[in-house]
Amino acid sequence: MPEKRYVVGGHDGWLNVKREPSGVIVAIPEYLQVELIESKNGRDSFTILEGVERGKKFSVKTGNLKSGDPGYRGMANLKFEITKELLTYSGGQIKAITDKDNPIEAGKSHPIQIPDFPHNGGIGYLARSVYAKNWFYLGVGNAVSGNNDRYLHPGRESAGCITVDALAWTRLYQYLILCRSGDGHAVGKITVLR
Repeated sequence: MPEKRYVVGGHDGWLNVKREPSGVIVAIPEYLQVELIESKNGRDSFTILEGVERGKKFSVKTGNLKSGDPGYRGMANLKFEITKELLTYSGGQIKAITDKDNPIEAGKSHPIQIPDFPHNGGIGYLARSVYAKNWFYLGVGNAVSGNNDRYLHPGRESAGCITVDALAWTRLYQYLILCRSGDGHAVGKITVLR
């Protein structure tokens, strides 16, 4: 009988798993909710219950899926003030920016989705946060490069995303990764103000 579990990620918050039946290796984020199908020959077969891989089947070496509640929280509510360059959340305030010529749309709330895949744009910030490749897509559905690919991520530059001080990223990431909005996709929302 299927049993709910959650993913235990590596030191960087990601776990490599095998897509079934193709065998393609995919990285999934820690704390992702899954449903264990069976344990056999040292591997756990499971279906992902949330995020971009929702409904798909994978397998992983036994021991990487845990039962219980890792400490999930309710929906996160963040606020980003463009002119003040300030992001506010329940853990405090962080310096954040967006591109002045291509800013994220103000005057509305954007969903903050569960991380989709490791983003190589964070590699240069790994010395400041081991989670620098863990970005949160700000939108509905999947990001489409060049069209609607706005993210919340660490760094010093922005091409229209909300870019947060990399030294403060670990604390914000650790807060957000355990938040859930209840829709199977988002950890919360961010309200953008001028």
